Amino acid sequence: MSTELELLKQLRDITGAGILDCKKYLVRANNKLDDAIKLMRSEEGIKADKKSSRVAAEGVVYFKSNSAKSLLIEINSETDFVARGDDFLEYVNQTCEMIITSSYTSLEMLHNSDDEAIKNNLEELRKNYVTKLGENIQIRRFDCLDNTKSFVTGYTHNNKIGAVVALAKEDSQLSKDICMQIVASYPLALDENSLDEKTLANERDVYKAELDKLDKKDDIKRNIMDGKVKKFITDNTLLNQPYIKDGSLSLKKILKDNEILSYTRYQLGEGIEKKQEDFADEVYSQIK
Repeated sequence: MSTELELLKQLRDITGAGILDCKKYLVRANNKLDDAIKLMRSEEGIKADKKSSRVAAEGVVYFKSNSAKSLLIEINSETDFVARGDDFLEYVNQTCEMIITSSYTSLEMLHNSDDEAIKNNLEELRKNYVTKLGENIQIRRFDCLDNTKSFVTGYTHNNKIGAVVALAKEDSQLSKDICMQIVASYPLALDENSLDEKTLANERDVYKAELDKLDKKDDIKRNIMDGKVKKFITDNTLLNQPYIKDGSLSLKKILKDNEILSYTRYQLGEGIEKKQEDFADEVYSQIK
């Protein structure tokens, strides 16, 4: 028969919960380990659901690959302190392993599938770590590429920003340089044809408003407009940007007989509206 100390250790190893929580649930379950686990999981699941409404804008951008696939993923936590911990990174690794061994190439594809098994497994893992870490955790997005169909390379900087690129032909150094360029230069599109028309139209409107204030002839304004639009396209399309190692060349010229089939860039928390905390007010409200 297991002693109370052995039961505490077993429950903690299984659930990852703190000693005090383990002791509380063992008492409520009359020192029956299985009952304590069920009780903890049911109640902590409710707590995890409540935490899921809280804003998670920290976390990691992470790259993982094996012989078959490459995965770029963003997983969010509420604080950078948790994101830098070993437990959170262990959760990230387990999640990546589950995704990279599945057939799903994006989070949207996974959500739209009828594969309840992997959805439930991912959600159970997430809730377990929400309970363990005490913060909301969310898989925000991922891009999973087939290594057998192209030459795939990924790069992340301090787990805060990353890129993955697929080339038609193998070129380790070039693909690494392109990943670093994507991270550093934030291209909006591969080339002019893939640039969002709405984005380009908005830029034209901004330039037109500026030019309307100038006392110049229409043909001069048109030339200025064309120059501004051309510069915007050059600065914001990957193939036309100055090459990171030689600003006198563009990637289009560097690629030669190779081709960029696709690329993805993730920056941690981009587009997430973070709640602005006033810690002085928070402390003051607690002592009133």
